[in-house]
Amino acid sequence: MAEFWEETLILKTLSGSRAHGLAREGSDTDTRGVCIPPARFLIGLSKFEQHESDCGNHVTYALAKFIRLALQGNPNIMESLFIHDDDILFLTDAGRQLIEAREGFLSKQVIRRFMGYALDQLKRMERHHRWLVEPLDGAPEPSDYGAIHSGGRHRFPDADAQRAYDAAHKHWRHYRIWRKERNPERAVLEERHGYDTKHAMHLMRLLKMGEELLSRGTLLVRRPDAAWLLGIRDGAMDYESLLELAHSMTNALETRVSSSTLPDEPDRAGAETLLIELQLQALGTQASEIR
Repeated sequence: MAEFWEETLILKTLSGSRAHGLAREGSDTDTRGVCIPPARFLIGLSKFEQHESDCGNHVTYALAKFIRLALQGNPNIMESLFIHDDDILFLTDAGRQLIEAREGFLSKQVIRRFMGYALDQLKRMERHHRWLVEPLDGAPEPSDYGAIHSGGRHRFPDADAQRAYDAAHKHWRHYRIWRKERNPERAVLEERHGYDTKHAMHLMRLLKMGEELLSRGTLLVRRPDAAWLLGIRDGAMDYESLLELAHSMTNALETRVSSSTLPDEPDRAGAETLLIELQLQALGTQASEIR
């Protein structure tokens, strides 16, 4: 028996590497969907925002949450709105209305969110590279930061020393978790190239999509530069060259975004009107089915 998030689906698309045109043999098939939940979740006491499959390869969002995330410029959600037509797996009239309204979600905020996601990839890549070339020897000791053991606890000379120790210990915990839970495939990439080339590929994809949004006013989800990106995935660029390019592209985006013709904010009023209309349509259909 189908679950309600399947029965009330209005849009389902490919996502991840297959939507980007970057899939290879063995790549997962990830999908993303949007549904309009039954009346009890819209005007009753029940709550539903999203459902994720057991394997994590498919997520279905309630329309209200999907629109909230789109208004925030969430890159994953924006990709579903600008997906290539061939990568739409299921579409109703309501789903078509959602996609037709996608321009209203574009703003400078979207570029900043893409840049934020890119910088997150960059920071992870830099942190893991540092751990590869300079592995940590052991956990920091409070005494290294001037602490003395007294009354069953460590007492630091001042708040700055305490904060420095806490930061070092947090860094050590993250390092241990990384070593313990390191993805075997990513570990091979890091050992072979000195950095995580998959992080690098997504970093450059996000920056390129930000550039295209500035220059073309749209998002190209299926990548026209797939061959170049896959080359980065295969280690075509050395670590230093990649960092230089990433920082150069980031600086250029930061300079250009303020002068962009894109609005500062998305069309929130239009998005809310669309949400209300689509949910009222769904409620009307459900009421007629009950009668």
